Amino acid sequence: MNNEYRDVIIIGSGAAGLMFAVHIARNHSVDIITKDAAFESNTRYAQGGIAAVLDIRDSYEKHFQDTMKAGAGLCDPLAVQVLVQEAPARIYDLITAGVDFDKSGDHSLEFTREGGHSDRRVLHVGDMTGQAIESALLKTIQDPHFDIRVLDHCTVTQLIVWNGTCFGVEVLDSTGKLRNIFAKTIFLATGGAGQLYSDTTNPEIATGDGYVMAFEAGAKLENIEFIQFHPTVFYKPPAPRFLISESVRGEGGILRNAQGERFMPDYHEMAELAPRDIVSRAIVAEMQKTDANNVMLDIRHLGCKFILKRFPTIVSTIQTFNIDPVTQAIPVAPAAHYFCGGVKTDIDGRTTIRGLYAGGEVACTGVHGANRLASNSLLESVVFAYRAAVNADRFIRCYQDDEMKRVRKNIRHVTSKYSDNKGKIISEKDIATLRTQLQANMWKNCGIIRSFKSLDEGLNIISNLEKQFRDLGGNATLTIKAVELKNLLVLSKLVLNEARARKQNAGTHYNVDCDTPTLFRNYADRKEGHS
Repeated sequence: MNNEYRDVIIIGSGAAGLMFAVHIARNHSVDIITKDAAFESNTRYAQGGIAAVLDIRDSYEKHFQDTMKAGAGLCDPLAVQVLVQEAPARIYDLITAGVDFDKSGDHSLEFTREGGHSDRRVLHVGDMTGQAIESALLKTIQDPHFDIRVLDHCTVTQLIVWNGTCFGVEVLDSTGKLRNIFAKTIFLATGGAGQLYSDTTNPEIATGDGYVMAFEAGAKLENIEFIQFHPTVFYKPPAPRFLISESVRGEGGILRNAQGERFMPDYHEMAELAPRDIVSRAIVAEMQKTDANNVMLDIRHLGCKFILKRFPTIVSTIQTFNIDPVTQAIPVAPAAHYFCGGVKTDIDGRTTIRGLYAGGEVACTGVHGANRLASNSLLESVVFAYRAAVNADRFIRCYQDDEMKRVRKNIRHVTSKYSDNKGKIISEKDIATLRTQLQANMWKNCGIIRSFKSLDEGLNIISNLEKQFRDLGGNATLTIKAVELKNLLVLSKLVLNEARARKQNAGTHYNVDCDTPTLFRNYADRKEGHS
């Protein structure tokens, strides 16, 4: 197996990975490893915006309190304080990189409001904010002064850890061959794992690879039972699920049930702008009550001119499925969206393994607690990726070259888990079948509403799927799809076990067998007359 050496390896090319690269590459050689094309990441699909206190009528304290409240009090106060106070500096970094946030008539930055926010503090670039940020950062890393290689269509199969320190990665490259790349620092920025579920806003590549490679290397995971389901995702089978940004409700969109009734004021004082976990459960309750598969998001009252200007991408996409949001309500239902937990880090991005940093959705910085506040995700990515880069730069500068020499000397101890696998190879058809069964199981048994019985059933099904995977030759198959399925199987069991272990409801984790929810009223107590 070929061995290569760099200063830094970044796994993932979303906002966190690219922000880390921009700052660390000023002094060090960098490899960015990405499973697909460099532009394909969860960041690209983040429509709504990025939150920051930049208006004198707003305050850090209000952003802090909104974040803590949305996270059901389980957020790390220090991490949240860092997030809100360092947000303005990172926003100006993005502007410098070329992100052209929308402006108002007087050319000042334009803010919108999203669920859980007490003020209008969300900056946006139309309804394509994530794509604009990613494009600007991708352009920035092309600076000829940087020594950056982008290795696309490559999959990291495992982290190389020796004597408690992460020294590199094993990579399945685009030719189907394994190679080792060694480095002084590894930054994990692999995104989320929406593909655990049959209904998700995430792209096909979001298979939880980073969580699993970190776990298998011995890193600590935290809060992975807290999975956020976005309340408003386009629903018109067989059309693909499509995110309808939180900002649509922030600008005045109204949710109505199958009978045309507005219902969110019956569930929370903030109505459509309640935190996402509450809105998602309210939608499920209304669908069950009316025996429907979806509810309707109504924006017709906002007017044609405003709708077309503010949400051009959303409108054009929905129109391809013969629904015009200007004249018709939009059918929506919740879908898996965001992991609130992940690989545990401190506020400088350090994991529990020396030399391994993490940022973005794969990391658990403590910011989100039990539920993410809207538009804090892109912010978390850039704030903590910057801090990680600063810390990693110091780590590399203090690095003892003898360490890498010892690794080179003991290279024979670094073995691939695939090196001795010789046997039958699982077919792509079997991989697709098992993946579909896994996703259906997680949706049914570990979704928006859970029970101890459903979680136990989910664990039993995953055990059976694992056995089928092994018997069909999955562990001996060195393909991207086989690696992804293996990771989904490992992660699903971890999530189910953590959900099973939690005995109290909080945020996105809602078990009907645990404490009675206080944020919902019985149907008999529903107030009439809301419009």
